[in-house]
Amino acid sequence: MQKTILLRLCFVATILLFGTQTVASQVCNSKLTVVKNRDSRSATVNDPTKFQLELQNNSSKSQNYTISSIVYDKACDQQSSSVRSGSTVDMNVSISQNNFRSNTITVAPGSTALVIAEVSVGAKIKPNQWYCVELVAASDQCSSKTQSKKLKVYVTDGSEY
Repeated sequence: MQKTILLRLCFVATILLFGTQTVASQVCNSKLTVVKNRDSRSATVNDPTKFQLELQNNSSKSQNYTISSIVYDKACDQQSSSVRSGSTVDMNVSISQNNFRSNTITVAPGSTALVIAEVSVGAKIKPNQWYCVELVAASDQCSSKTQSKKLKVYVTDGSEY
């Protein structure tokens, strides 16, 4: 009798252990892509650029994603791992969905949301260079596994046109 109870407990524990891992991996199954792979665009001081991204939730639960941006301190062609802490690169990124600005995006289970990232450049930026912006999407249910995309912005000198 004790062997039967012990076997049942082991079986239940095994099911619970593997079942939780499957649920956790389903929650973390997301994807962030740039529409038509158009990750390079140009902008000027008075003319921001917009990137279209798709945020895909492949899990069985609705997810709230927070999208943050990292503006790299150096131009894209200059190798650097430093990121914006102060403001040496005069760029701003705003996130919107359905013409509503918010960096929190809700995506239904098994669905994809269209997200717009608008990158504007300020007057203090050095023109005729590539700059990099990285977007990072983190789910409220799985913040340890983020999705990111690097975008490239060529800042043109608007006075030349």
